[in-house]
Parts: sequence; C-alpha cells; structure tokens
Amino acid sequence: MRRFQVSACAALLLVVMASSSHAVVRRTPPPLLWQRTAVSGYLGKGLPVGQFADDRPGYGNQKEGAIDWAVEIEHFVGHTASLGFSYANTEYEDKDLGDSLKTKVNTASGFVRIVIPTATSIRPYLRFGMGGVQVEFLDPVSREDSEWEFSLQAGGGLLWLPARWLGLSAQALYYHGDTDDSVVFATQDETVVVGFDTAYWAFSAGVSLFFP
Repeated sequence: MRRFQVSACAALLLVVMASSSHAVVRRTPPPLLWQRTAVSGYLGKGLPVGQFADDRPGYGNQKEGAIDWAVEIEHFVGHTASLGFSYANTEYEDKDLGDSLKTKVNTASGFVRIVIPTATSIRPYLRFGMGGVQVEFLDPVSREDSEWEFSLQAGGGLLWLPARWLGLSAQALYYHGDTDDSVVFATQDETVVVGFDTAYWAFSAGVSLFFP
C-alpha cells in the first residue's frame, strides 16, 4: 500500500511538472509613455493680452488671431512626466498699421509635462516651462531684433493616443515674456527698448510621433 502511495505521488508530481512546463505566460504590455521620446508639432492662433494688446501709445497694440506654431521634443522620464525643449514662433500685426508693421515673438524654452492617467485613450495634462524670448519688429524695409529676455509658459490640454506611436493634442498655453526693458538698439544719444511685456495665449492643435 505504501509503495502504491509513493508511486501515485510521483505520477502526480510528473503531471504537474509537465502541465506547468506548457503553461501560457502572458506578456505584460510595455508602458505607454515611460522612457519614450516624442517629437511634436503644433499649429494654432494667438490671443494677445495685457500690455501686448493695449492700444495706448507706447504699448503693443497687437491684433488678435496671429498664427502660432511650435516644434518640440520631449522624453518621458517617469510613467506620466516628461522633460522637453520647445521652440515657438508667433507673428502679430499692428491694429492700426496692419501687415506694414509686424511683431514677431520667438520663444525657446525647456518644459515639464505631467499627464494625468485615465481609463480611456484621452488624457488631460498640465505643463510648465521657462526659457528665453526675443521680439522682432518688421516693416517692409527693415527688421529690428531685441535682446533675449526671460520667459515663462504655463497651461494644459488633452492628449489622445489612437495608436502607440501617435498622439494628437489640443492645448492652451499662456506665454509671458519680460521684454519691457529689452534693448532693440542703442546709440550714444539714445537707447530704444521694446516698451512692453509680451503676453499672449496660444490655442493650438498638435501631432506627436512616439519612439520607440
């Protein structure tokens, strides 16, 4: 009887080992964002605010509806957080002089983006950045550039991931450039400064390609 029990236990052990060797192990899906890099492009419209839109003499006097675009690269250092670099450009027209006097704003900055996890493929996010801003004044015969000054950006949006490699975004970002005292040109007799801070909202849509 004892010999039969030992044989039965041995047979049962062999069956368990054989079945476990053929067990199906499901592969865990890779993280959707973590340790991935995204290259993005944005296009939208700008809305000047504050001194930038003020029509009093000496201030910006800029029209609404400027074309705003940006190119970015970012890397997700955490499951929902990324560090990136952005170059943004927008060109406004004077309310009175139209396209005969344009003000171009160039912004180069680093940023942090925090994506909020959800149970869907659409995820809200917040972002904050800082860097440098330069103002260019353009008329039909000349161009004057200001010095680079400090700039802040903040805002948020929605990120839709219809595929692992593709992201579509809609966002609103507030840009503020400390350009009031930025020097445009200087001579022995006078120093010309921008005279106002550049502040505006950019409402844009974006496309992101994710690697790998």
